[in-house]
Amino acid sequence: MKHIYIVLIESYTGLGKILKKFTGYRYEHIAVSLDKSLKEFYSFSRRQHHHPFNAGFMKEYRDYYAFEEYQKFYSKIFSIPVTNEQYDEICRFIEKLSQDDEQIFNLFAMLTTPIIHGFRVYKAHNCMDFTARVIEMAGVNLDKPFYKYDIPDIEKLLDGYPMKEGYVKRLDSEEYEKYVEKSDIFTGAFEFLRAVVTLTKRCIFRKPEEETY
Repeated sequence: MKHIYIVLIESYTGLGKILKKFTGYRYEHIAVSLDKSLKEFYSFSRRQHHHPFNAGFMKEYRDYYAFEEYQKFYSKIFSIPVTNEQYDEICRFIEKLSQDDEQIFNLFAMLTTPIIHGFRVYKAHNCMDFTARVIEMAGVNLDKPFYKYDIPDIEKLLDGYPMKEGYVKRLDSEEYEKYVEKSDIFTGAFEFLRAVVTLTKRCIFRKPEEETY
């Protein structure tokens, strides 16, 4: 019997702090780890810390969450037991996403989640629906479509699988310097426009059901 780990993460980004003030909820990000050491995480997120609209499938590290002056981050971790077959299926799913350059962040669904509770776009995901899909592969029964789950929903869903809650110490990664690189405002505007245009075209011309796992 193996385990996968679902990690709810308190975000220290500017956007995360704003959301916390409005919602009163501590966690703004969620990721999957395949190892108890929690050195590597998988999710849909920004590819660089200062570029929120350049986002897609990511392998993340602890110093992506505890960046700059932060030496630790707060998290809640769930451990889900899985069979060898389920574990291998999840690994294949993650590998497929990592090799697919078309995978992008579903900004539209993220922005409208409080209103319509998520919707699918072809090869576009966010941290919540990706994690819910992995949880479903792990054999946990979902009572609604995976793309309808937000982080509080997932926290309730996994109430029977707690591992621990508390601070996780920062570990330096080789990718950190690239992750925290900065650029000018024009680059950020271009990345936003590119994300909006790409998502709009996919909403019009592609069906999400065309994406196979």
